[in-house]
Amino acid sequence: MPDLDSVEDDAAQDGVSVPPRASKRRTVLVVEDDEAVSELLVALLVDRGYHAVPAMDGQQAIALARKLRPHLITLDLALPGADGHEVLERLKADPSTRDIPVVVISAFTQILPAGDRKKLAYLLGKPFDVTEVLEVIQATVGNPYL
Repeated sequence: MPDLDSVEDDAAQDGVSVPPRASKRRTVLVVEDDEAVSELLVALLVDRGYHAVPAMDGQQAIALARKLRPHLITLDLALPGADGHEVLERLKADPSTRDIPVVVISAFTQILPAGDRKKLAYLLGKPFDVTEVLEVIQATVGNPYL
């Protein structure tokens, strides 16, 4: 029986698109402009078995969400480019991304309009509790492996 690497290599040579192994894990798009917080969230998620992809601004977040179609998005509200409110509006207006659960993790949760709150899976404040973030993500998307 051939191993997975040889099957992927043969398929690639035949011009067949083979998704990366990360696709066998649930993908979380981490939208956070604070590099330290982004790195922390990505490291925690990867450590738990998720495929975590960082986005540092609103425009990058929208583009990656459309391209990757992640299983979940964590979203800060204070972002350069398009802020979190605009990102949320654009994601929920786009048929290709509207069903992706969004968890807002932000210091500015109190200014989030009620209409935006209804579009979220969860709303968490900063500073956040790491255990709570991981519990919310697992409750929303389940086990990291498909």
